[in-house]
Amino acid sequence: MDIIKVEKLDFSYGNRQILKEIDLDIKSKRLTGILGPNGCGKSTLLKNILGYLKNDSGNIKILDKDSRDYTQKEKAKCISLVPQKSQLMSAIEDFVLMGRLPHLQNSWDGYSQRDKETAYRCICQLELESFIKRKAVTLSGGEFQRVLLARALTQETEIILLDEPTSALDLNHAIDLMEKVKKTITEKGITAVAVLHDLNLAAMFCDEIVMMKDGKVYCKGSPKETFTAANLKEIYELECSIFYTENDIPYIIPKSKGGNK
Repeated sequence: MDIIKVEKLDFSYGNRQILKEIDLDIKSKRLTGILGPNGCGKSTLLKNILGYLKNDSGNIKILDKDSRDYTQKEKAKCISLVPQKSQLMSAIEDFVLMGRLPHLQNSWDGYSQRDKETAYRCICQLELESFIKRKAVTLSGGEFQRVLLARALTQETEIILLDEPTSALDLNHAIDLMEKVKKTITEKGITAVAVLHDLNLAAMFCDEIVMMKDGKVYCKGSPKETFTAANLKEIYELECSIFYTENDIPYIIPKSKGGNK
């Protein structure tokens, strides 16, 4: 099943066209990585899917329903976002509980016991119990990203979008976060789409890769199918060597542009 279907999507900031006739199908219960050089339209594509930006033309379907036919509250019940950053001022438990807002009957309703239990379960799932009363300013980058993921999980959506979730993390914390994302997909049977920059991290965790260039989808497939020397040369102007683990996962070693090996 195509849980997200994008057809002939165009989007511009003023006179500058960012997305150009994007055609893309996102499969259910998989982790899809969206990769490409800076400025190619990766995060803009996510914002169009969410409805934060209004496309110039084309169509987006979410769960086989036209995206324009959803109210914002309806869409928030089926799709959630882990952003790069957020203004997190409240205590962790209150911030994570905000993921239940789409499920409130009206804006003046208080959170139910089920809402609170759902939030606490997600906090425990991401091993954040010891931080529950702390404020954002006291958290490390890795801890902060786990809080953002906990809020998205508390929203209980079928789809989670992640916008460069590992960009501010060291390798150890980046791997830890992606392991938690992949485990969640497997255990809960949900779908995740992540904008990523680290090719090797994407190869380790993504079931499918979408590679973008100049506002278009350049190629799509498994990490092994997409991470080829020819594709990386064309998309990133990168000379590299590609090796494979015993599980047939590609890993990429770039060649220095200065000629050093």
